[in-house]
Amino acid sequence: MSQKFHKRVYRVNQFLLDINFFAYSLPWIIGAYRSKRVPWPMAEKIMLAVTAVNGCQHCARFHGALAQMSGVEAGEVTQLLQMEIGTQVSAYERPALQFAQEYAQTERNPSSENLLELKRFYGDVIANDIMLYIRIIMLGNLSGNTFDAFVARLSGNTVSHSRLFDEIIVATVAAPFLAMVNGFAAWQSRKRSRA
Repeated sequence: MSQKFHKRVYRVNQFLLDINFFAYSLPWIIGAYRSKRVPWPMAEKIMLAVTAVNGCQHCARFHGALAQMSGVEAGEVTQLLQMEIGTQVSAYERPALQFAQEYAQTERNPSSENLLELKRFYGDVIANDIMLYIRIIMLGNLSGNTFDAFVARLSGNTVSHSRLFDEIIVATVAAPFLAMVNGFAAWQSRKRSRA
């Protein structure tokens, strides 16, 4: 019996726009990571908050592992992946995580008031770093989900909201990255289980 695939996926045009944004923004992305204006644990929590909304299993494993490497407790990773911004989240992190969830829930269309509030709270530079992290993980999430839609379709499942053409293009580009992401996550999982 086939099942329906419900996760958000890419259309090729949006995928190409996001790849172009990523390529254009690479110097700023590298600068944001190097500057540590957004601390590593907070950056991973942002990734997990968006991933919880989009449901990408690949990103959940990868950023769950990175979050734990950065010092985030496993329980907090689980909470974030269940869309719970719990008590372990600091008052400094909370606005970024709430905005990240809203950005994903509204499919890139957060309220202008909340975007202004993000900038007021963190300042323009850190708010821009937060937006870069959100845009990066949206690319990862939707790429992973589109790859999974292709696999689901090949397995006989119904994928009514996605087109085979989009799935083939995205899966072809995403497959090498997903292999690395999943390999790293599996390695980290084995490493943690031995510790």
